[in-house]
Amino acid sequence: MMQEMYGEFIKVILVLVGLLGCLGLLYKVMMKYKGNWNPKGTGYGLKRVETIPLGYKKFISVVEIRDQILVIGVGQDTISLLVQLKKEEVPVSS
Repeated sequence: MMQEMYGEFIKVILVLVGLLGCLGLLYKVMMKYKGNWNPKGTGYGLKRVETIPLGYKKFISVVEIRDQILVIGVGQDTISLLVQLKKEEVPVSS
């Protein structure tokens, strides 16, 4: 009787560990593709290329809008355009 109970307990623990493992794997996959997933699209050709945090509520972000690349600085209360380039002007690194 007691051995059957331990066996059932082990089965439950293994199922829980398996479920947690599947959830962890699903989380990793979702985080990998989160930036590329947009089912409706913005309709404006807007894409955030990269963002670099500089401090509390301050960062620099590179944004691609159709044929232009914008580098913007964002502070707690302000947004400033730092650089505006055409895609052709941006050097391609290899």
